[in-house]
Amino acid sequence: MENKFFGVYAALLTPFDENGEICKKRLKNLVKFLISKGIDGLYVCGSTGEGISMDIEERKMVAEIVKEEAENKINIIVHVGFLNTKNAVKLAKHAEKIKIDAISSIPPIYYKFSFDEIYDYYKRIAESTSLPFFIYYIPSTTGIELKNEDLLKFTEIKNIIGLKYTYPDIYLLQDLLLKTNGKWIAFAGSDELFLPSLTMGAVGCIGSTQNILPEIFVDIYKNFKTGNIKKAMELQKRITIAVSLISKYYNGITACKTALKFRGIDVGYGRSPTKEKLSKKEEKEFYDKWKKFFPEYCLILNE
Repeated sequence: MENKFFGVYAALLTPFDENGEICKKRLKNLVKFLISKGIDGLYVCGSTGEGISMDIEERKMVAEIVKEEAENKINIIVHVGFLNTKNAVKLAKHAEKIKIDAISSIPPIYYKFSFDEIYDYYKRIAESTSLPFFIYYIPSTTGIELKNEDLLKFTEIKNIIGLKYTYPDIYLLQDLLLKTNGKWIAFAGSDELFLPSLTMGAVGCIGSTQNILPEIFVDIYKNFKTGNIKKAMELQKRITIAVSLISKYYNGITACKTALKFRGIDVGYGRSPTKEKLSKKEEKEFYDKWKKFFPEYCLILNE
């Protein structure tokens, strides 16, 4: 079967209003904006989407809004990760009900779970649905770092077709993909490693900065696929700069929303405990640096 998962996916930001409630209008506008820029897919309610701070009904609502607004123009992967397996299964079943293309999940966090417990968690989610399933591997956030020998055990689970790989060691990424003998695919989860990850076998990317600079990511992918590596390298440098600027502010989510504001796209606020917005001083500092490096993606003046 031909793989339909590839290219540039935005780890979709979730717009909240000043009271911390999901803003449907802003969410729809963001989806429209990203589709207009040529992305291939959306990853919904992941780390960037602050899914872990939402309850089940909110996460279902976001998935439904995104699905309706996308109108089957792009692929949608919904993150269903939850501390308890029962709720993760509920989200997986809901994703299938509304005809989402695939699901994904971090491992269970907070407690120090054994590998057998993590395996059982993934197995129960996968068996609850017929949807393709991507493991979300992000040790820096979850604190769960697995050896490739352990990751390979998940190939036994039928629905799991690959992973979102947010880890800096791309040698291990290629080693893992080689050892799956073509059974798995991988998306690069570190925006600053998109191009090198493509050279090591990744089929595309899923990340935060794709919300802000989707055009550059699309161009990196297109130039790589057509063999124009020099151009792809030049574009990748711009993403490295963007990531560096964004990472200076808290967990990056608030900075991503602020950078979109610089482009004239209002995606509202972060949800507490994420910082709701940057201070005026921080925003001015960020704006000045952003405008210097990305003048063509800075369409409004900071007041």
